[in-house]
Amino acid sequence: MGARLCLVVLDHGPDEFFDDLVRGIRRFCPDADVHWYDSGPVDRPATSAPADVPRLECSRPLTYAKVTPFFFDMLEWAADQPYDYVVNAESDMAFVNEGFEDFLASAMADHDYLAPRFVRGIPKTSRWRPYRSLRPELPELFEILGIDHMNGAFSPGQVFTPRYIHTLLGSACYPRLREFVARNQELGKSFTLQEVLLPTLPDVLGLRARDYPAHMTAYNRYRPYHAASSVASAHRSGDVPFVHPVRRDPGHAARRFVRALYDAPHTGSDRRP
Repeated sequence: MGARLCLVVLDHGPDEFFDDLVRGIRRFCPDADVHWYDSGPVDRPATSAPADVPRLECSRPLTYAKVTPFFFDMLEWAADQPYDYVVNAESDMAFVNEGFEDFLASAMADHDYLAPRFVRGIPKTSRWRPYRSLRPELPELFEILGIDHMNGAFSPGQVFTPRYIHTLLGSACYPRLREFVARNQELGKSFTLQEVLLPTLPDVLGLRARDYPAHMTAYNRYRPYHAASSVASAHRSGDVPFVHPVRRDPGHAARRFVRALYDAPHTGSDRRP
């Protein structure tokens, strides 16, 4: 039996773009499991994911740029699951090629964690917003982790192995780290803490971390939104598994391209020469 992959979608509530993401995963990663972490408010109108996308019971309401609790909830849930790889996904991602599972089997053979734009040792004078906004809380975080530096990465598409998950959850620092994250969520002024904390933990825990290959990383960014030509280029490459971000707008050319790709007849292999 091959490696088992699970993608966990962080989303406020399933909509047409959530459905697009699930369609893309089903098309290009047909053997992967998909779960939904519901970050929407408790008082929103009733909504549900597709029948084959279970909602995680550990879900809780979260707000933009303050979603680090999702990752810890997800990892605690995944510790009891049979997956070889757990990957976080968002509805402005779009899968465009087969082969993600094969890529992970190769890329993760000697690594425990993979993240887009992974960098080791953020300069202390960095103006990068996730690090800059965390600066007032860094002394406490350094003390909890027992190090004096932070790494960085981009959030969508991080890959966690069981070794990362179980080593983190079993570490002596985990209870204090959980408390720090909870306090940061309520009182801290930092943004996207997960982009600093999660890529730093391998250094703390003696794990092995790496970046995606450069040609894949180029298609996974914060801004600008991808044009249709960029999505088409990723698809033609044959080995770029997904792109991010694709605008959540049914009239946008890139969104139309993605939907046409998913509507096209399946010929057994969607890779392009």
